[in-house]
Amino acid sequence: MYTLGMALVSAQFDSTPFIPKVNQQPVSAFGGMRSRNGQAANPARVSSLRRRTVQHDFSDETPEERHTRLQRADAVKKGFLYAWNGYKKYAYGADEISVLKKKPKTTRNGWGATLVDALDTLWIMDLKNEFWEARDFVAKLDFRNDGGQLAKVFETNIRYVGGLLSAYELSEDKVFLQKAVELTDILMPAFNTPLGLPWQMLNVTTGEGSSEKRGTASTNLAEIGSFQMEFYRLSQHTKNATYHEAAQKVLTVMLENNNPSDKNSKYVIPGLYPIDFDMMSGKFTGSAAYWGGGGDSFYEYLAKTWILSDFMLERNIDMWSESIQSFKRFSVAQSSTGELFPGFVDGLKFYPYADTFTNFIPGTLGLISKLIGSDSYFKLAEDLLEGGYSVFDSMPSALGAEAIRYVRKNVPTDYFLLKNSSRIEVDKYGFSLERPYYLLRPELIESLFYMYRLTGKSMYADRVWSIWQGMQRNCRVEDGYVGTADVSVDAAVSGVVNSIDSTESFFYAETFLYLYLTFTNQDVISLDQWVFTTEAHPLSRKYVFDGTF
Repeated sequence: MYTLGMALVSAQFDSTPFIPKVNQQPVSAFGGMRSRNGQAANPARVSSLRRRTVQHDFSDETPEERHTRLQRADAVKKGFLYAWNGYKKYAYGADEISVLKKKPKTTRNGWGATLVDALDTLWIMDLKNEFWEARDFVAKLDFRNDGGQLAKVFETNIRYVGGLLSAYELSEDKVFLQKAVELTDILMPAFNTPLGLPWQMLNVTTGEGSSEKRGTASTNLAEIGSFQMEFYRLSQHTKNATYHEAAQKVLTVMLENNNPSDKNSKYVIPGLYPIDFDMMSGKFTGSAAYWGGGGDSFYEYLAKTWILSDFMLERNIDMWSESIQSFKRFSVAQSSTGELFPGFVDGLKFYPYADTFTNFIPGTLGLISKLIGSDSYFKLAEDLLEGGYSVFDSMPSALGAEAIRYVRKNVPTDYFLLKNSSRIEVDKYGFSLERPYYLLRPELIESLFYMYRLTGKSMYADRVWSIWQGMQRNCRVEDGYVGTADVSVDAAVSGVVNSIDSTESFFYAETFLYLYLTFTNQDVISLDQWVFTTEAHPLSRKYVFDGTF
């Protein structure tokens, strides 16, 4: 724990805005078109950004490098088919497969979360027979049959709606768009609340919403703020602004009801929005701000929706700019071993803790920094990626823990506050394993993919390959892949696979997709032509936005 009070006043800080200010003109338009001070995007800057490219030119790749890369892509594709065939054999059309029990699992209303989430992976890997078979399943889905479960609105959006939209844009088959609209319209009653903030849970039969913690109005930052990309694109395809306005209203309400200059506000540091939120008052209910679980995709969507909007949503980039500056100033720390890690900020206190979800930051930050031309923030992305990868690279399994705690440089109290077993791990690895398991999550692979595509440096692709090899040794079982309970043990050495029977849909949608895209031809889903949602669903940048739907 570290008090930030003095830092708020005296810390050395590069006050240069993330995006330099330019002359702007007031505008009246759809939600998010104006910055918080009422200004619209500068036309000249928008025009320049639309012409800008970020992906590295790989024309200097040698024949040997190409051969190795494509061999690796083929290995990943075979691994996906191995997992897909296990799913098809024992759980086709189910939300998930229990690989070890060889049984289907209903976790997302029984609408086939794995199948829908993986549609774009099937297409991009050129598994067209599997794709069209899945398409026929999608065409028959009845979203009013809830599988005996409440729908988690956030997850339904990112996994199902995002998957359907991406499948539509890749294949141009209108059944996917029709199903995306059908499902989103079923979700919209979740927004029928006094302030227009969405309930976490929804009974899709009755339209009744609720918080996950029944009897309360509690929610979190990521769950209310991660509709922007999918709803913006849905408004474009349907020419119906209702979806976009619903997603943008969340930001409006949040900003109107919380002010860091208010001494009674839980919102303390401008741009570092607390995780816990009350949807009836529109106020933050706790002071803990974090870019990991509970906050991650909120910040991701501020930046990526701006790109998707053809750089027209000025409020999004305005908020992102403030957030990333405060993140750089208050939410990162150097560890005692020299790596840079994100941390957990609670009011004016800093906690040297990072979960694996924070590993999305280097990729998204690298992308935006490259687009803007900010060398200092791109360097921050590179440094954070080094820290994130060190967690994987330090483990015998080559896989990273779900969460770690580290000791900051020149803050010895961090060490002495640890329990003895954690100190032993810090002495050995440079950090302690707070949650030592790996559940096939994609975030570090995602950021390594981004950095490889942005810089052309083969070391990032080699690191992805190392993680894939670790998954082969520790997560591959009969008929698929599962989590591993302890990343500090390598099954190839111990001879024991300590498995966790968890294979969520994101494994097929995100982990496998980023693995494959690292090694396939670099013009496949180019970063200059596509933007990935938080569930790795690529959405095309070819749809021009002029400020109207």
